[in-house]
Amino acid sequence: MKKSVSLLFLFLLGSMISYSQAPPEGINYQAVARDNSGAALISTTLAVKFDIYNAPVGGTLEFSETHPTVTTNIYGLFTLKIGSVNTTQFPTINWGSSNKYLEVSVDDGSGMISMGRSQMMSVPYSLYSKYALNGPTGATGPTSTAVGPTGPTGIGATGATGATSTVLGPTGVTGATGATGVGLTGPTGIDGPTGITGVTGPTGVGLTGATGVTGP
Repeated sequence: MKKSVSLLFLFLLGSMISYSQAPPEGINYQAVARDNSGAALISTTLAVKFDIYNAPVGGTLEFSETHPTVTTNIYGLFTLKIGSVNTTQFPTINWGSSNKYLEVSVDDGSGMISMGRSQMMSVPYSLYSKYALNGPTGATGPTSTAVGPTGPTGIGATGATGATSTVLGPTGVTGATGATGVGLTGPTGIDGPTGITGVTGPTGVGLTGATGVTGP
């Protein structure tokens, strides 16, 4: 059964961002899915495709992405962010080059069905402020091979020598005396042998002198 989608809101999150900030890359999209009788498709899984063209019919396709699994709520409502799937192509859209037209297609399981194409109004101009503020990025210029002159050596005054401090630092605390080392007493040496008693020498022999002669 073919389904239809009613567009409720379409706006840019960053449309109120100040010019000092780059707008976020994305567009909020919210819609209600209904069947041919107008009844909301409650808690239904859909696939939703977004295509952005530069013309109401035909034209150049400037952006395309598909959200493969989208579930409606109890009112048939679903909310998506255009640019959250194809994050590479969305930032390249030149919003200031032409009017933009959004085509929404929905697949309820029987194939993609286009809901038509409508002109995008305020969102492209909000995003165009990014280009109006900064301008598009120009082509990269050729690399220069010329060497510029060396600038003069800067002259600066030598700073004054700091004052010598006269304050002496506190004396360090004397370290504690180490413990007396423990050593073993060596064994008593062995007594040497008793020396040999010397030999007694012979008694000396002396001659008695002769008696003198008495004189007359």
